[in-house]
Amino acid sequence: MVRIIHSAGVAALVASIAFSAALNGCSSTPEVSNTDSDSVGSIGLELQVGGATLSEVSYAIVGPGDYAKSGTLHVADSTILSAVLGGLPVGTGYTITLSGATTDGSITCAGSGSFDIVAHQTAVVSVHMLCHQAPKAGSVRVGGTFNVCPVADGIMASPAEVLVGGTIALAASAHDTDNAPLALSYAWTASAGSFDDATAAAPVFSCTVPGPVTVTVTVSDGDPDSSCTDRASTTITCTPTAANVQSIIDANCISCHSGTAPARGLNLVDIKTSLGVHAAGCSSKLRIAPGSAAQSYIVDKLKGAAQDGACYSGRQMPLNKPPLAATDIAIISSWIDAGAL
Repeated sequence: MVRIIHSAGVAALVASIAFSAALNGCSSTPEVSNTDSDSVGSIGLELQVGGATLSEVSYAIVGPGDYAKSGTLHVADSTILSAVLGGLPVGTGYTITLSGATTDGSITCAGSGSFDIVAHQTAVVSVHMLCHQAPKAGSVRVGGTFNVCPVADGIMASPAEVLVGGTIALAASAHDTDNAPLALSYAWTASAGSFDDATAAAPVFSCTVPGPVTVTVTVSDGDPDSSCTDRASTTITCTPTAANVQSIIDANCISCHSGTAPARGLNLVDIKTSLGVHAAGCSSKLRIAPGSAAQSYIVDKLKGAAQDGACYSGRQMPLNKPPLAATDIAIISSWIDAGAL
């Protein structure tokens, strides 16, 4: 195994050639001339290397009269490179070129030397080989651009509360210090309801279902990076109407509280007929006290207890049915608190 000693990415290999009959320590199979003619000679190579592994070295010899000879020296099991190349015609002005690469391709070596051939003698040539390590690092030229991302300052809502079916005028307040790369754009979303134009800076929002609604606007200056945006949110209220409440009553209470003889004399076919009317079970309370769900007996009965800890009679309504969902009770309470309009 031949190794290359390298430093700073370049190594130098030296082979010494001298006139000699033979070389000691040869580790590759020598090629010897089979002729006794006075017109041929041989060349001996001995190349000491270390560090990285070479498995073979190629050689090419050119000489007088268009002479050429080439081959490969196998050095996978050697610690030095040594060979005798015979059968070269006597003459002057020979050049030998050696080349090889480590098994991993990380280092390549090449060099050449000149020599003359004298009959029945072995010329030893000194070959200075330079080894270059393959580049393992590079560089990057960095150029940067700057963009000041926009800021969503807030949302204006006028009014902040409307009955279901009503509309609210919204307006986003935002700024972009560098006004680049593009003009500000807006994208509105809401937990319920709809917008007349969800990309306008000041859209109109329509309440479609009762309850609180969170509206959010996202502001962008056109930067392709999604992190260069800002958001602002606010909560508006869509107050339920009598129609919203009536739909809940119809689905849960009307089977008992309708007709010519409704339970407890309470007819809920029209919820508004209970406004300001004293409750049969607790005459000190109103069935529906406009503006105060906490003082409305109908809410007590739906919750199954007196909200104020005072008068309460009978069982939770609706009777023999599952209790109303908390969201439905909240809609009824919101309608009453808003004045039961």
